Amino acid sequence: MNVHHRINARKIVLSYFYQICFFYNLSGEDAAIQEALFIDNIFKTQTEKFSQEKETFLGMVKEYLDEDSETDLMYVLNCFFDEWKKEDVDIDYILKVWNNFNKYSKELIKKVDSYTQNFSYSQMDVIDQALFILWYVERKELETPKEILLNELVELAKRYSDEWSPKLINGIMHNIIAETST
Repeated sequence: MNVHHRINARKIVLSYFYQICFFYNLSGEDAAIQEALFIDNIFKTQTEKFSQEKETFLGMVKEYLDEDSETDLMYVLNCFFDEWKKEDVDIDYILKVWNNFNKYSKELIKKVDSYTQNFSYSQMDVIDQALFILWYVERKELETPKEILLNELVELAKRYSDEWSPKLINGIMHNIIAETST
């Protein structure tokens, strides 16, 4: 395994998990849905049209979330990561982690919520949600050594999240690892 190829693959899966988290969050945010419809000149005062368009919009979001993820994988690889050649990415890693978002997300959310006091997983930044799920899926599916995985994801949090996220992510991940190791 080439470490740089694994890092590239991890970034690809993180971006995909970020999209999924974003759309899950969007589907539960009425204000965001209203804003998205407003962009298309559909106003809440147009009650019949608004309700119909909102239903259509939520249907499109659900369809995206239910879409064949291998098709998504090829789209993401071709459109967003064209700076890397296929041989610069650990494709085996992507295939093992990519399809397991739904398999582990509910389990992870419960675990994260059990270690937070003043907020919940759903109130976290979307990138932090994606980092947690990436970490959990990789840990479960590939059994990556915890030290390597913690270090890598804390570095991603430093790069993409706010200043408090690395400490938060590190602390909660350590608690979950300690819980599952006993």
